[in-house]
Amino acid sequence: MSETYFLGAVSGGMFRTEFQKVILDRSCFTYILKGGAGTGKSTMMKRIAAHFGEKHHIVRYCCSSDPGSLDAVVIPDLHTAVCDGTSPHVFEPVYPGVCQKYVDLGQLWDAAMLAENAEGIVSAADRNRSLLARAGRFTSAAADIRADIFGIGADCLLRSKLEAFIGRLTKKLIPKHGSGSGEKRLLRLTALTEHGLLTFSETFGPLREVFILRDDHFAAGDCLLSRLADEACSRGYDVILSPDQLLSDAAYQHLIIPELGLGMISGCAVPDYSRPGARVLNLMRFYDRDMLRERRTRLRLDRAAAADLMTEAASTLKAAKAVHDELESFYIPAMDHKALDALTEQIIAETELRVCEP
Repeated sequence: MSETYFLGAVSGGMFRTEFQKVILDRSCFTYILKGGAGTGKSTMMKRIAAHFGEKHHIVRYCCSSDPGSLDAVVIPDLHTAVCDGTSPHVFEPVYPGVCQKYVDLGQLWDAAMLAENAEGIVSAADRNRSLLARAGRFTSAAADIRADIFGIGADCLLRSKLEAFIGRLTKKLIPKHGSGSGEKRLLRLTALTEHGLLTFSETFGPLREVFILRDDHFAAGDCLLSRLADEACSRGYDVILSPDQLLSDAAYQHLIIPELGLGMISGCAVPDYSRPGARVLNLMRFYDRDMLRERRTRLRLDRAAAADLMTEAASTLKAAKAVHDELESFYIPAMDHKALDALTEQIIAETELRVCEP
């Protein structure tokens, strides 16, 4: 299965990531890259992924502020990870030198050249930080309003009808015994970016069966995914769940059960998603229509306000990306790119050597 996720996202007023679990895995050796914008962290990870990608499965983690940039790469069968350990996702070694290693890219820059551009660097860094904080406030405000939609949906759920449906669906989709450990992993498939709401739907591509969830109120979908995940884990299947950034991670948006080749994707997150054989689950039938009708004005206002806030957040992230590019323009020419290439090759060689060791 080809996998691409976001490393993290601003949710509930703070940056959230689950990548620390990879670093805590003692069977995995993690290179933690340190260095500012434009020091080659993403370029290094892309080269490492390209080198091992022909023979090994690669899991890529992208940056929600810049989806074209990598924040981490994991090669599961080589028990190796490389990640960006700078703000906002600051990672530190847990077992230094044994399971993790710092890679300081700052040693490769020309400090004198950076000093000549100190004023421009400070200005760009401060503006970028301010814009990201502003985007975070818009995102949090949108999540608060969408939480009201979720709450209305939860109040209007036809719970007994929904539970009966989930029971039938579970019997149909999930065999009694899986070969995994029943692990539940939280991995982000959707994030609010400079391009708006973006989902790595290609991660669903290799799956045999995909369901598209139609649910304007979020509550039925969250209930379905939670119940299916719990049941699958209890039967020994490993499950991937994607939390909803715009509900402050309080609800689930997507689900994947790799062993079964089964996936469920939110139609709200990816309204134009389509693939041959994909089945639509209309979860709107599990809400009390009369109760929803009584709240239609409130729901309409909520949706309009949340949409405006999400648009403003995306616009602000776009402005932050432009300033980030400006910041990179100071660092890129100050870097020793031959030394960066050599350091990349060193990590590749160490990984290959580690795999060959008994």
